[in-house]
Amino acid sequence: MNNSMISAMVAMSGIQQKLGMVSDNIANADTVGYKGKQATFEDVFTAVKQQPGAASALPGRVTGAGYNLGFGARMGDVTMNTAQGEMQTTNNPTDLAIQGDGMFAVSADGKQGWTREGSFHFVPSATDPTKAFMATDQGYLLMGKNARGVSAPLEVPAKTSIQIDDKGVVRSTDGAGKITVLPQSVQVDRIIHPEGLTQMDGNLFMLPTGANLNDVVGTMSATTQIRQGFLEGSNVDLSAEMSELITVQRAYQLAARTLSSSDNMMSITNSIRG
Repeated sequence: MNNSMISAMVAMSGIQQKLGMVSDNIANADTVGYKGKQATFEDVFTAVKQQPGAASALPGRVTGAGYNLGFGARMGDVTMNTAQGEMQTTNNPTDLAIQGDGMFAVSADGKQGWTREGSFHFVPSATDPTKAFMATDQGYLLMGKNARGVSAPLEVPAKTSIQIDDKGVVRSTDGAGKITVLPQSVQVDRIIHPEGLTQMDGNLFMLPTGANLNDVVGTMSATTQIRQGFLEGSNVDLSAEMSELITVQRAYQLAARTLSSSDNMMSITNSIRG
């Protein structure tokens, strides 16, 4: 297999991955709290090959005697675009949005996770009918922290209205109008290194196996605010992603044409040898 075929095949593989990433961004352009993904490309292998013989010592030669020999490019790191999405007013007391840095801490199948999706709803407690939890549409329970810093699923009194201030302090109001400050506040963690998280289904981010929690997650920033009755929209620029989709498709077509041309040249070479 010649070098041009290898380069084309490697490039097609990387471009296909980029195409899937762009398609994922477009599909989630209307997903609450979705953060778009970005990718970089890098050379697979590049070497400088020297031209043999007299070609390297021709009189009056200006260009160098070597030439670059590469094997295409592959998709490298995939990073998360952490830019703020547009705030959308819903006036629903269980809808929460984060203004600034941070993510809602949630419990996903008993494991710690994080999300920017704040479309929560009440879920009754299975063991205590007087209590309820707040959960996402995927069933991830919103976490809360008490004054001692202990983290656990946020418990709220059943059949009451709640008010959540910009720092996550939760107050409940019963039918008689009595206001109670709950011992738990909404847990919002500042993600120090977003690249250290793994994106799962349902707009959920998890810590990779073996990673240190303290290396990725910190406490809520003083400038971060929680907005009750709002949802954060996706930060995907649909027009930019559509333009990127066209560019990626054209690049894939060019790489495929290169592969086809290389195959034709090999066929011609084999026929000449025969």
